[in-house]
Amino acid sequence: MPENRGPVKIILVTGYLGAGKTTLLNHILSNDRNLRAAVIVNDIGEVNIDEALIREGGLSQTDSVIPLTNGCICCSLSDDLAEQLGGIAETGDFDYIVIEASGICEPMPIAYTISAFCDDSAGGDAPLALDNIVAVVDCARMIDEFDGGERLLDENLEEDDVESLLVEQIEFCTTIVMNKVDLITPEQLGEVRAIVRSLQKDAVMIEAEHGIVPLEELLDTGRFDFDKVYQSAAWLDIMMSATRGDHDEHDADDHEHHGHHHHHHHGDHHDHDHEEGEELEYGFSSFVYERRKPFDLDRFSDFAANWPNSVIRTKGMVWVSEQPDVCYLLEQAGTQRVFIDNGPFVAALPEDERAQVLEENPGIANRWDERCGDRMTMLVFIGRNMDQPAIEAALDECLTDWEG
Repeated sequence: MPENRGPVKIILVTGYLGAGKTTLLNHILSNDRNLRAAVIVNDIGEVNIDEALIREGGLSQTDSVIPLTNGCICCSLSDDLAEQLGGIAETGDFDYIVIEASGICEPMPIAYTISAFCDDSAGGDAPLALDNIVAVVDCARMIDEFDGGERLLDENLEEDDVESLLVEQIEFCTTIVMNKVDLITPEQLGEVRAIVRSLQKDAVMIEAEHGIVPLEELLDTGRFDFDKVYQSAAWLDIMMSATRGDHDEHDADDHEHHGHHHHHHHGDHHDHDHEEGEELEYGFSSFVYERRKPFDLDRFSDFAANWPNSVIRTKGMVWVSEQPDVCYLLEQAGTQRVFIDNGPFVAALPEDERAQVLEENPGIANRWDERCGDRMTMLVFIGRNMDQPAIEAALDECLTDWEG
C-alpha cells in the first residue's frame, strides 16, 4: 500500500453535445505524465480512445471499463455514482476521477451530491475531493445562440434548451473552456467573453482550439468550493448589490431552496476586476426590478408570453395578488421559464415563527415594510441591448393594489 497520498480529486466536466468534451477527456486519458485518471462517461462509445493506449488483455470496447497502458481507465457512468466514486477511490490506483456530465441538465444538483459524498469520505481510508467544475463551451455555437437578441427562433424545443443549459453551466462552474476559438474572429471572441462574464464573474476562462487545454488548468486546481461557486453566478452578485443594506445576510437566499440549506455569508465580498469594459462594449447590462406591490397574475402572464428577446437571464422572487402569502421563485434563461411556489413570505408565518425568523435573519428585518412585511417582487435582469425603461414600464403595468 502506498502511504496516504491525499484525497482523489474529482473533476466534473459539463457542456452540451459537440462542445468538445470528448477531445478534452481523451487529452486527459492519453497523458504521458503518469497522472492516473479514471474517466467516467455517459457513453463509452463516444470517447474514441487511441488503440495504442488500450492495455492488452482482450478487452472489448463494449465492456464498461477500458484500462489503458498509462494507468488510466475509462468507464461508464453507473446508476449509483457515489458508490462508483467510492469504489474507484478505494482501489488506490487513481489520483483523479473525471466525470462527464453531458446528459445532466443542471450542474448544481450533481455537484451538491458529489461534494456531500466527498465530505462524508473525508475521514476515511479513501477520501475524495471535488476539485474543479469545467464548462466546455463551443464559441462558434455560442455566437449563434446569443447573437444580439436575434435568437435562433427554432420551434424545436431542444434548441431552446441549449440556451438555458448553457446559462446554468456557465453560472455554476469554476473553469470555462472556450473551445473552437480558431473558428471565430477576435471581435466575436470579445463578444463570447462578454456573454460569459455577464453571467459568471469568477470562473477562470481558458481559450482553446480542438479541446486542448493544459492539464494543470483541469486537474488539481483547488478551485472548487461549493459556497464560492454558488456565489459566483452574476445574478446573485447583482441582487446582493441591490440589497447591500444588509452586508451580511441576504433575503433572496432564504428563498433559494436548492435542496440544501447552506447559509451563504457574504462577508468576504470582494470587487473583481470585472472586465466591465468588454461587457459594456458589447451591450451587456443588468438591473434589478424591485417593487412593493404585487403583480396581477394574468397581466404578468401576458408579459411572460412576450418576454423581451434582449433578456438572457432573469432570477428572483415574485409577489402576486392572487396568492399574496406565497413567495414565488422565477427563473428564466433563454426561452425557458420556471415559476415555482417557494413557500410563504415571512410576513405570512404565525407570529412566533415570524419573530424567530426575523431574529435569525437581520437582513429580512432591515428591509421589513410596515404594511407589506417582506412581501415584494425583486428580479434581476441580465441581457443585451435591453431597453430597461420599457421593460420596467411593462412590468409596472402588471402591478395591482393590495389591501393588506
